[in-house]
Amino acid sequence: MAINEDELTRALERTLVAHGKIPPDQARPTARMVLGYFGLDDSVLDNKLSSEDRDRFYRLEEEGLLSSEEEDATVSRGKTWRIHYWLLKKDRIRDVGQQSSPSPESEVATIYRDIGDSAWNRQDAATQPPSKPA
Repeated sequence: MAINEDELTRALERTLVAHGKIPPDQARPTARMVLGYFGLDDSVLDNKLSSEDRDRFYRLEEEGLLSSEEEDATVSRGKTWRIHYWLLKKDRIRDVGQQSSPSPESEVATIYRDIGDSAWNRQDAATQPPSKPA
C-alpha cells in the first residue's frame, strides 16, 4: 500500500521538524518532493536526484524513513557498475506518523529527569563550610 502525502508529512513533523532539521513549514513540501521521486514505487535510483534533494534524502535516512542500498551490475565488456538506490521505509513512516506527539509538559519533564543529581547540587567542595574539629 502506497504512502500518502499526509502520512509522510506527519512522519516528517515528528522526526525532522521535531529535531530541528527542517522548519515546520517545509514538512509538506518535503513530503511532496519525496513522493514525487517515488511515485507508487518503493525505490528510486540515486542518479535521478538533484544534489539538494539527495541531501534531504540523507536526512530522511538518518531518521529511519528511507534506506539506501547498492548493487553491482556487470555491463558490456565485463565492466562493473555500482547502482545506488533509495528505499521508502513504509512501515517506519506509518509507525512514526501514528505515534502521538509528546505533550510539552512531558518533554520538559524528560529534560529535567535526564539531568544528573550533581547538576542540582549548587555547592562543591570549595564552597562548603569548613568542618568542625572533633
